[in-house]
Amino acid sequence: MDQEVHRKLQELADKKKMSLYDYTNYLLESALEIENSGVGLENLKELMIVLGRIAQNYKGIIVIAPFSTLSTPSEWRDLGKRLGIIAKESFSNERDSVIKMCKSLLQVFGYVQEASNYVRVVSPSLMSDNTLNNLKELLEGILESSSLKGSVFWDKGIIGIKFES
Repeated sequence: MDQEVHRKLQELADKKKMSLYDYTNYLLESALEIENSGVGLENLKELMIVLGRIAQNYKGIIVIAPFSTLSTPSEWRDLGKRLGIIAKESFSNERDSVIKMCKSLLQVFGYVQEASNYVRVVSPSLMSDNTLNNLKELLEGILESSSLKGSVFWDKGIIGIKFES
């Protein structure tokens, strides 16, 4: 096992007052259960980080409603602003908060790609003008709630945020 991984495992096991053996088994059993359910760990990682941070740090009420209840572009933009504020309160670095929130929302549609100046998803499920417009409004709302400069870009099959340097 890599020494750095071993050190981190031991540190986390100590925090949970567990032996390294028990903590490693706990992690592996949990990971196997998730993978056996048909959900890849990589698909859950960003979402779990965002939700975990929000659960630890956000001291408000979060109302979850199906996306079908949002019918106008302004409702999507407002949802994006609220999610952006929640993310900003949950992470110490504003850029990281916007990137993590965007990644967790976009991964539903496909593989999210991240570079130094953008986050985007390319997916055949992004062919509908209605879906693209709603996501554009959502991402613009997240961007508006931050002090970051950037823009949302989209076309058939792709959507993302490009950040200014």
